[in-house]
Amino acid sequence: MSHPRLLLTALLAGLLTPLCLTRLPALPWWGWLLFPLFACLLRRRPAGRLLLVFALGACWALAWHQLQLAQRLPAELDNQTLELVGTVAALPEQTETGWRFMVRDGHTLDGRSLPLMRLHWWGGEGVRAGEQWQLTVRLRAPRGMRNPGTFDYEAWLYAQGIGAVGSVRAGRRIAAAPALGQWRDRLHQHLGATLVSQDNRRLLALLIGDRQALSDADWEVLQRTGTSHLLVISGLHVGMLALAFFVLVQLLLRCSLWHWPWPQLWLAAPLALGAAAGYALLAGMAVPVQRALLMCAAALLLQLWRRSVAPLTIWLLAMCLVVLANPAAPLRAGFWLSFMAVGLLILAMGGRLHNRGLWWRWGRAQWVAFVGLWPWLVLWGMPASGASMLINLLAIPWISLLVVPLALLGSLMELALGWSQPLLLAAWLLNLLMTVLAWAGSWSPLIYLPFPGWASWCLALAGSLLLLLPGAVVVRPLALLCLLPLLMAEQTRPAPGELRVVTLDVGQGLSVLLQTSGHTLLYDAGARLASGFDLGEAVVVPSLLALGVERLDVLLVSHGDNDHAGGVPSVIRMLPTERLIAGEPERLQGLGAQACRHGESWSWDGVEFTLLRAALSDAPANGQSCVLQVRAGKQGLLLPGDIRQAEEYALLPQLESADLLLAPHHGSRSSSSYAFIRRVAPHWVVYSAAYHNPYGHPHPLVVQRYQELGSDAIYTGHSGAVGFILGRSGSISPEWRWREAARRFWHQ
Repeated sequence: MSHPRLLLTALLAGLLTPLCLTRLPALPWWGWLLFPLFACLLRRRPAGRLLLVFALGACWALAWHQLQLAQRLPAELDNQTLELVGTVAALPEQTETGWRFMVRDGHTLDGRSLPLMRLHWWGGEGVRAGEQWQLTVRLRAPRGMRNPGTFDYEAWLYAQGIGAVGSVRAGRRIAAAPALGQWRDRLHQHLGATLVSQDNRRLLALLIGDRQALSDADWEVLQRTGTSHLLVISGLHVGMLALAFFVLVQLLLRCSLWHWPWPQLWLAAPLALGAAAGYALLAGMAVPVQRALLMCAAALLLQLWRRSVAPLTIWLLAMCLVVLANPAAPLRAGFWLSFMAVGLLILAMGGRLHNRGLWWRWGRAQWVAFVGLWPWLVLWGMPASGASMLINLLAIPWISLLVVPLALLGSLMELALGWSQPLLLAAWLLNLLMTVLAWAGSWSPLIYLPFPGWASWCLALAGSLLLLLPGAVVVRPLALLCLLPLLMAEQTRPAPGELRVVTLDVGQGLSVLLQTSGHTLLYDAGARLASGFDLGEAVVVPSLLALGVERLDVLLVSHGDNDHAGGVPSVIRMLPTERLIAGEPERLQGLGAQACRHGESWSWDGVEFTLLRAALSDAPANGQSCVLQVRAGKQGLLLPGDIRQAEEYALLPQLESADLLLAPHHGSRSSSSYAFIRRVAPHWVVYSAAYHNPYGHPHPLVVQRYQELGSDAIYTGHSGAVGFILGRSGSISPEWRWREAARRFWHQ
């Protein structure tokens, strides 16, 4: 018989394989049975059994994914306004501009079923979990911006089971929440009334998984110190609570005068699992908490079964259970980081360190997590905190052994007896830790490493495992050699005389990266939305880091409108920037912006750059745009910002032909005159505009003008980020379009 770990590994491999597909095979449900039936013929052989388990896992995952995709918003309802009835799911989130919440069991007024929806109600009235509402909404199929190294919003929605997103136009409450559905919301209100100050309300993140209780500044501190996993209900807290109950019940049974006639495990394990499940319900059964609960259940059930099972086998079993329950769970970074952290500790420490001191073992655990998880952080485009190993030595026991137990006890005492002191003490302890973390974060560097390619990454993963294995002193020099490609990875840059142009997908805005062999310029930095979402921080900087950019020689801001300049402060804060040039420097107060000077030019590595600006005194903000004209060999690029036709006519004498053009003002009808298009004569025109944007960009008449003159078009809302190389012989064409280059079957 095959070893259980081999069978579990084969099952896991089968469950994960469909996630590598760009398209799901178009087979009927019975077609998935053919492969397992064929594998059954080989079941008597060890390899045949592994193939059978692999096939069963793959077929289960493929069938699940097909069903999940079938439940998405139908194409005929995409971008349509409709009336629906549904129930508010989970805890609504109050934002700066309104409410964000999930709606389940939705259906149109004519009875058509709708998928799980994520809605935003601008300025809407308060909603409560479990309430039933009739809403007027504009729904869209799940779709996100696609750029190198950035958060995959579509994958996140898919893993959550969300089949539609949208905005609420109007609504009315038609049924209050049932008593069972109101308890978490009432608990949130009750505890929030006790924890009045914003600092004290941080405790709500630990008690009921309320992520909005943490400010943007809090999240930045947690990221810089590598402690983000501690300030939300995570697997660590669920596991620690289950372990505490398991040990406590056994101690009470040994000390109690009451005789328990059956094995202690029969009471300790169910109560520990019940405590973990209760805490998970308190957190709203978020996906990471479900994952931890399944791991606890697997370990406790094996304890009840009284089988001596290796920890690595329990770990594999828990991972298989999580992916069986939700084959899209591996699309979240937390799945890999949490499971890999546990697996590394089992592999590097299991059963070998009992002769060492407690603090030595605790320090070893932090070293294992720091080194072993680094390749996984690079894979997911996440930074590593340089001081996280030392900080977690203090922060983990402080949160798990002091704050969480005291907060849970304080909550019970507050609800039952009205005593708020223990709860406030827990909040004070948490605030004290946050003060220490803020100080540590001020000197703790964030280390970003670009993804080095799959071969180098796999080599680095093997090196980290070899480095952490106990007693493997002989192979440690080899392990360090394996890590070098990860630590020294650099993205290839253009050759001298060549120019790389990457137009990022920043929705309804603009951000363009220009790279020569030795210099980097960023033209605009996207918007900062009213909701507080900053595209400079969330999209532009992660994309630049993924493309190997660690500093900017020039940040050129065409003009001061939000869709071009909103992300500038974040870019400057996160990336060293030598020079800031702006078409409207007075609108970038405190950033040291220099005015765009018409005719200023410079040369970088054989590539010529020239600034242009129309001198129209009465021009509005769009007309103040600083235009950038670039020449790489015989090929040209023109970045005109948001200039109107008046500025186009004024600049015609200075304009040269350009092989690549960013359409002025996102393709608005107010720009792209026939005279301008004939003068520039672009081979390619790029429209930087959001998918289904409300402005109708690019305007059909503008698209027609470019088509009539033979220009090929790319829409960032459709293609995602797009890259070109100028300065090579021959005609230019896109080097890559990110939506296609990184496509998976869940992407629209």
